[in-house]
Amino acid sequence: MASEIRANKQTNRVGLGTVTYTDTGIIVSGIVTANSLGGIGHIDVGSNIKIGNAGVITATSFIGSGAALTGIDATAIKDSAGNVKIQAQASGAVYTGIHTFSSAIDIGSNIKIGNAGVVTATSFSGALAASNLTGALPAISGANLTNLPPSAPVGGASTNSVFFENDKAVAVNYQVTSTKNAMSAGPIAINAGIAVTVPSGCSWTIV
Repeated sequence: MASEIRANKQTNRVGLGTVTYTDTGIIVSGIVTANSLGGIGHIDVGSNIKIGNAGVITATSFIGSGAALTGIDATAIKDSAGNVKIQAQASGAVYTGIHTFSSAIDIGSNIKIGNAGVVTATSFSGALAASNLTGALPAISGANLTNLPPSAPVGGASTNSVFFENDKAVAVNYQVTSTKNAMSAGPIAINAGIAVTVPSGCSWTIV
């Protein structure tokens, strides 16, 4: 039978207890210096830090400079599943998915996208198909619109729709809609350099 020494505690040379033996393991007080530790699954430091034998340290938080850390992609922000949601590029950043902002987004100095669904810009360009418009559009004033062709006769009191008025002179180029006829109260003058186009099969009647 091999010899063995049984003890509850080991003390240092000044009599202070540093190693205590329990039924579940060894409790060490103070600083432990070792060339290697073998056969240990992990070391718990307090209740919030775990040092694993696979080289992984788990903690509730890390404090200090991360300047010496390597293998970290600082150009991308990922979600919990590891999918890249924001990828930095030389010209800016690429956003993927739906992003929610609590305030307005300024694009340059002339475009503002508000969180109430309103886009403000100094100008809008391009064509907008009617099929892309949904819901009821708000009533807006066209008082400041310019360069509009003369439309169908309008006028008369809002409470009396008997009278319709039109201008006496055509001041801008106009073409009758190809599927309609037009009528005006005369006499009508056409200003110099102005053309009125009546498509084939259509008519413009001056009363």
